[in-house]
Amino acid sequence: MKIFSNMNTRSVKYLNNRGFTMLEMLYAFSIFLLIVSFFPLCMKYLLDNEGLEARVSRMEWQVFVSQLKKELRLSEGLEVYENKVILRKNGQNVIYEKYGTNLRRRVNYEGHEIVLQKVDTFNFTPIQDGMKLTVKDLYHQSHSALLFSYIELEEENAAE
Repeated sequence: MKIFSNMNTRSVKYLNNRGFTMLEMLYAFSIFLLIVSFFPLCMKYLLDNEGLEARVSRMEWQVFVSQLKKELRLSEGLEVYENKVILRKNGQNVIYEKYGTNLRRRVNYEGHEIVLQKVDTFNFTPIQDGMKLTVKDLYHQSHSALLFSYIELEEENAAE
């Protein structure tokens, strides 16, 4: 009781007699349960990044297509295979091929530049003065693009 010696004894007695009523306790408990009920939903959105990664995959696809279009327009020749493309540019061969779950770019069969990630399947199809690229990613999204060159290409349709 030495702790309360400085305080008026009457106010200490008043504080000790008060306390939570049953109604206040139920009200506080219901607010607590309401807050806790949203916790699993919040954790689902915090831990589930698949939706976010699918959106990033779409943006990555658009960047890849624009880069490939530019490189195709600057190339002098084109060889289209089912699983790879070889562009001839300034005396060099630029190869796009699958490597694991990635699509990579190599120059003269050297180097290793990842240009598209999380690729499940892809297919290159030759068309007049260009090619059609169809990709299915690991998020089960299908993407396709028609890529044309403004100049008439030396096109070699090859089959492996």
